[in-house]
Amino acid sequence: MRAAYHTSTGGLDVLHLGEVDDPPAPNATEVLIRVRASSLDRVDLYFREGSHGMVIRQAPHIGGRDVAGDVIAIGHEVTSVHIGDAVVASGSRTHAELAIAPQALTLALPANCSYEQAAAIPTAGRSAYQALVERVHIAEGETVLVTASGSGVGSFGVQIARASGCTVIATASVRAGASVDKLARARAIGASVALDSRRADLADAVLDATGGNGVDVVLDHVGTPLWGSVIRTLRPWGRYVTTGVTAGHRVDLHLGQVFVKGLTITGVGRPTDAQIRRTLEGLLSLVASGDVEPTIAATFRLGEIADAHALMMSDDFFGKIVLTV
Repeated sequence: MRAAYHTSTGGLDVLHLGEVDDPPAPNATEVLIRVRASSLDRVDLYFREGSHGMVIRQAPHIGGRDVAGDVIAIGHEVTSVHIGDAVVASGSRTHAELAIAPQALTLALPANCSYEQAAAIPTAGRSAYQALVERVHIAEGETVLVTASGSGVGSFGVQIARASGCTVIATASVRAGASVDKLARARAIGASVALDSRRADLADAVLDATGGNGVDVVLDHVGTPLWGSVIRTLRPWGRYVTTGVTAGHRVDLHLGQVFVKGLTITGVGRPTDAQIRRTLEGLLSLVASGDVEPTIAATFRLGEIADAHALMMSDDFFGKIVLTV
């Protein structure tokens, strides 16, 4: 099969498109998928760079987790999908023509969803849904602050909060010369207010937007750079939930403020496959109803893997970057 891969760490020049061995036959509980589309994740950059503790353990390293395509083989214990089904799944080594996924993380493609849209869903969408719906239990009428709204998690978070009847304040980094107006895009998908996350008075701007009341919930995966600002925006009994630490993991925490304001600080954790499946079922119901639509930043062919990595490195995009086969 053809795949996008690298055998060493480094710059964009280590990425290749070529012939590699097909995946082995699926085991009893696995599904073999003919890939139509898969998405790029920040961790794919980390593996290629050899950064953030990522180490190549199987060469050639084929990136990708999220995939949409057609089932072409199943293990003998698989009952939830059948050969020929169009599916969306969370697997591994998906930047290729063929990929394996566990039955538990393979679900039917929503009828109104393209392969490209579906490939954007599993990791980013699941993280946002789990954080907002299952961890901090957002409720109609609440105000939710979503950081990095131009990311996959952020773009799903804005829509999930809006679909739940919440008022959404979104942040995104505004850079000189950028080709994408992230603040306008955030408002287009449901944010009532969109703010530049790089402004020094971010907390004051959020408080002003809420009439001084602050927000009920913060959804964040940026980490260190925004912590001091976003934690200030939480009103009494507010909830902060993190799905990652893409820009830093160490913060200063004033426990007195947590105590006095009754704050909750939590993360999404590492759910089991069964838990992830339940989360994906809830999210896919929102996609099927049209309340949430995966946001595609750009689509590249598999052979354009270096261009896809370059776009992600530029941070000049809004939504998910998708590869088609």
